[in-house]
Parts: sequence; C-alpha cells; structure tokens
Amino acid sequence: MNTMRAMAFFLPLLLALFFASHACAQFDALPTINVTGSGNVDTESDYVPNVVKCENGLASFEALKAQAVAARTFAYYKMNLQGFINDGTNDQVYSCAGSAGSIHQQAAQATEGEILWVRDNIGSQNDVLIASFYVAGAIPDANQPFDINAPGVIVGPGDPDSTNTERFVTYTYTNGLTGGLNQGSTLGFVGMTTNPNWPNRGASSQNGADFLSDNSVSYLDILKYYYGADIQLRTATTAGTGVNYGLKTLVNFDDYSGITDGTIAGNEGTFYREPTFSGSTSANVAGSTAERSSVEARSGGYSQLLDITYDEVAGGDFLVRHVSGTRYSDFGGSSNAASRIANLQFESIGSVGFWLKTDDPGLQVSIAIDDPTTGDRGLLKQVIADNQWRKYEWFLDESSDWEAWIGAGNGQIDGENVTIDSIQLLGSSDAQVYLDDIFWDPQAVFVPLVPGDFNGDGMVDGADLFDWQTGLGTTGSAEISDGDADEDGDVDGSDFLVWQRNLSTPALSGLESVPEPNTLFIALVGLGALAAKRQWAPRLSPSAH
Repeated sequence: MNTMRAMAFFLPLLLALFFASHACAQFDALPTINVTGSGNVDTESDYVPNVVKCENGLASFEALKAQAVAARTFAYYKMNLQGFINDGTNDQVYSCAGSAGSIHQQAAQATEGEILWVRDNIGSQNDVLIASFYVAGAIPDANQPFDINAPGVIVGPGDPDSTNTERFVTYTYTNGLTGGLNQGSTLGFVGMTTNPNWPNRGASSQNGADFLSDNSVSYLDILKYYYGADIQLRTATTAGTGVNYGLKTLVNFDDYSGITDGTIAGNEGTFYREPTFSGSTSANVAGSTAERSSVEARSGGYSQLLDITYDEVAGGDFLVRHVSGTRYSDFGGSSNAASRIANLQFESIGSVGFWLKTDDPGLQVSIAIDDPTTGDRGLLKQVIADNQWRKYEWFLDESSDWEAWIGAGNGQIDGENVTIDSIQLLGSSDAQVYLDDIFWDPQAVFVPLVPGDFNGDGMVDGADLFDWQTGLGTTGSAEISDGDADEDGDVDGSDFLVWQRNLSTPALSGLESVPEPNTLFIALVGLGALAAKRQWAPRLSPSAH
C-alpha cells in the first residue's frame, strides 16, 4: 500500500459536543453529507466509498471497512458540529483521481450506518459521538512476528514515516487506556484524566490498519486497537430520517483481499471463541470446538464448523452457548464477551438470524439478544437435519418470537439498539453443525403464517398440499415448511386436517379433489407401508423459518 496523504492538522475539539442550530441529533442517520465544493452528496453510496478510496484505497478489505467507519463517524461529527465538512486534508479527502471502485463500495455497504461513540462515565454520563482521527502513520514491518491475541505496538523506530504523522497515532488498546485514562491524540485538544475531551479518543494509522487487516484482524478490532477497548459501535438511528438500511451480514468467515493484495485468511469476527468459553455451556460437551472450514459454505468459501463432542457417560441434554464479542474489548478485568460494548449495536427492527447445515438429528437452536442490559432468547427452533443450508430467523419486533432468559428479561425486545449475545444449540448426542452468514435484516417484516400455509406465500393451496405430501412420514424434526402444521415435529394426518380446514377457496380450482378424512386414513395406511420400505426424501427448500 502506498503512503496515503495524512490529516496532519490541529482541530481544537470542544470539551462537550456543541450543536449548532442547523445540526441534527448526533446519532440520527444522515442521508447526505454537505461537502464544500460539492454540496449535499449521498452518504452511503457516494461520500463514504469515495473517502475510503481517496484516503486508504489500496488497503486490504478489513482495513477498508475500518476506514469506512472512521470516515463516516468523522463526517457525522463535523455535520453535527458545523453542518458541513471540508474536502481535503484539513478534514478528509472526498475528491481525488478517479472514483470509488467496487471494493470501496463494498466496504461502505458492509458497514452501512455504523458510527463510533463512547460513554462519558465521569461527567455528563451521556453517550458521545467521537471525532475519529486518523493519519497515514508509519509503515509497519510486514515480516515482523504478530500475535493476534497480544498485538503490542506494531511499529518500530526504524519503520518509514514519510508523512511524519506516526507521532499522532495512539496505541490505546495496547496501553490499556480506557475512560478518563485515554486522553486522546495530540492531533486534537487533549483533556485531563478527571475531565477528558471525550470526542478525542485517539488517532488510528492507515498503514497500521492495513498491516492488521493483512494479519486477519477484523475491522471491529482494528478500530478498538486504536481508539480503545471501551469504544462502542452502533448503527445510526433511521427513524424519521428517510434512511433505510439493507441486509447486513455480521459475520461470514470468508477470505478477503485488496486491490494490491493476494488472498488473506479470513477471520471468525465476533464468533472466534470456542463454544466451551461460556460458563453456561454444559460440562457434557467439554471437548467441543469451533473452527473455520472450507468443507462447506453457504456463500463464499468458508463457514464455521461447530464440532460438538457429547459425553455419553455424563448423559443428559447439553447446552452450547456460543458467545459473540470482539477480541480487543477486554478491560476492567473482563473479556466483556457477550456484552453490548463488544458487539455492533443495531436497531431493534427487522429480523436477526443465521444459516445452519447439518445431517445430525435431534438439535434445537436459538439466538440470545442483549436488550441492551437484560437478556431475551429466541424461541427454540428444531434444526432440520437434511444436510441443506437452512435459514433460522427471529423477528425483533415480534414478541411471539422471544422468551425471557436472564437479567430480568421480559420475553420481548424493548431496547432501541440491541446486540447479539450468543447462538445456542441444545441436544443430547454428538453433532457437527456448519454455521454461516450471521445477519441482521432491518427490512424483514413478520408475516404470521396461516395454519396449513407450509410454503409461506400467504395462501393455503395445492402447493402446500404438495409440501405436506413430500414431508409425510417425517418424525421428530419436521418444520412447518415440511408440512408440520401443528408443530409437533411430525408430518402426519393431523397436519393434513389443518391444511384442509384452512384451504383457500380460490385454490380449489387448482385441485381435482380434496380427500375426506376417511379416505385420507386409508391413504395413510398405504403410505405407512410404503414408508417402511423406503425413506421419505426431505424437502429441499433452501430456507426454514
């Protein structure tokens, strides 16, 4: 990566955020950014990707994502402060030779709406949007040993610093600086331990970020490495702004690259810990592991294999609580895994979920949400053991999808912003489960299924009868999509009767006849004999809700 031009300027930051009369609330989503010389430009499709390209465009992908978050946050800070941002190194560069490429657009889209903030826990006890300073910094030695669990200071005295900006870079995580101990970068106004300048949480290095990305460090951890373990990441609030976010993949386990880089081994994002990390995971699966795997992938080339080793001697049901949390969020004597501070905080709208693939029967799965200080858990879903990728999804604004879990949870999602606590698996035998594409979909809308509507198209008709026929004979692990109308895990005659009672009149023309229950019983006897001779083929729909 070539050395990028630096933001070597002095910005006297205010001790507290000042809101001019034209400024919006600090965390409200901004559809446009007012850029000097260009006017209002679209934030996500224009401004952020072009700043990413101009400021650090040759970096590898996780560094580009970190750059996108820093650029967006700084633009929000300036818009809140004065209603515009300059195009140039005195703020950040938006216009340069050429325009944003697909990789820069992808970095902006992957981090859509994400901004950095910190909690003032000394004075006002308020949430504070930060001024996310960044400079070119020195170029770290690419051949130096690097331990992702103990990153240290990644530059040395002999590393080239042609822009003379390494002096502004802060190694906040390595130095264990949080709260008032983090006095920020000398690029801005430096406060005191007892009266910090909260928006100034330090300055990141673009060259350093590229080095970390080249060593498989996630963008979340790159940001925490420079701005501190207590820095927090959230999506800006869309309500009343006209801004709508698209589907956000939170973790996908895939390799990545950059314009000038080869393939870089991907990371496991916030799910890098072993499934036995949590004390809530039961002792009868003590040998279980979680590893990136190229054997299966729903998208890209990798997923994560959860290899659950069950202790048959100990017996009983097991619980695996596979916790979520960034690597560099540990401070105050805690890893802070499965907490708000260690995860992306997203709006409690739409749905959240993931994809699983397994052929091991008898499993149930759930997702737990920190809401934000209490815990609620999605209702358990049967894991479909058909060796196909299946989607498991819970709707954040649908109380029937949730149950109270821990910390005074009330069985519904109440918080404005929430985080993923963990993915939980329950069973009583060995299992290998592939996990991929953990997501938040803010546009997803809960549509209650009509009993008998097995394909979820809003109609009970002949297509649903076909689904029931296909799934007939499945026992113990059937889903609604298999024809299990009464959700007892089996597809049988009682499910047919539910379909028959709810059959939509318009669909009658598509059926030659609807069998009566007595006729059905005779048919089931025959089908039962047939099922004894051969196994019924599972429904191969790519998704299950």
